[in-house]
Amino acid sequence: MNDKIESNKNYETVGDDDVLLFGQATFLVRKFKELSGSKLSEILGISANGQYIRDWMRELKINQETIISGGEINWKSHQEGIDCQIIKIGSKGWQKGKLQIEVKKNITSGETQTSIKFCPDEPIEPKSPLDDIRQSEEYKKLSNNN
Repeated sequence: MNDKIESNKNYETVGDDDVLLFGQATFLVRKFKELSGSKLSEILGISANGQYIRDWMRELKINQETIISGGEINWKSHQEGIDCQIIKIGSKGWQKGKLQIEVKKNITSGETQTSIKFCPDEPIEPKSPLDDIRQSEEYKKLSNNN
């Protein structure tokens, strides 16, 4: 594994209008979240022996007297992340990194919630608080006078 990735585990939630690139396939984050959620719903709706998987997950029947109702089903991508590139609104270009996906499905309501997080391979250099000052006209005038 790349040493830079190991030292940079700062995953941040991505915006719905950002664009993801996996190999040659591109997705608007909003659409990718929708597809991920609907795919999980499809998988949970597959019938096995006449009973849907989501129905099996609604409760955990320990014995006749002990039945525990289910709440959510959580699916998470691998912790090391998925190789991809992202272009964020307002950025200057594609950025390589790792993506993590988490899909939560509420068994009772059927509601699906998808979270997408990205960690760049190269850490983004933090903006210096002095950068704004250096760009001001007053600073430029002062530096030209010296």
